Amino acid sequence: MPEDALPLELRLGLRAGSVFYFQARELTSAEPHYFIVVNRDPLGTRLLLLAIVTSQLDKVRLRNRTRPETVVEISPAEYAEFRVISAVDCNVVIEKPLSELADLVNRRQVRYHRDLAPATLDKIKAGIVASSLVADELKGLL
Repeated sequence: MPEDALPLELRLGLRAGSVFYFQARELTSAEPHYFIVVNRDPLGTRLLLLAIVTSQLDKVRLRNRTRPETVVEISPAEYAEFRVISAVDCNVVIEKPLSELADLVNRRQVRYHRDLAPATLDKIKAGIVASSLVADELKGLL
């Protein structure tokens, strides 16, 4: 998909820290989730690296009890779009082709949200770098 074929809102606003809300086939849950773009050049690489946000803190903490440095909690004070304290499991990064997000945008199946604060995004990136489960090739795109 050539860049000028991308929806205008992606061409203008897609960057590290962008937050989207949509239903993803990669997840077992049919519910939509918040996703945070974590790679530095999603337009240039034509690839999105997405961190998943969940409100199920206990599950994330339990699953990562031996690697707490890979869990980033985000309070509504840090990101006003969230109504409850939420978490990102930095051991899970979804790779999604830019064309797939563009298709979701064209079908109006994505909601945009305010960008994440740079300091919070930096915490998530640090958690991903600390993860032994995320491939080094993906870490290099942060």
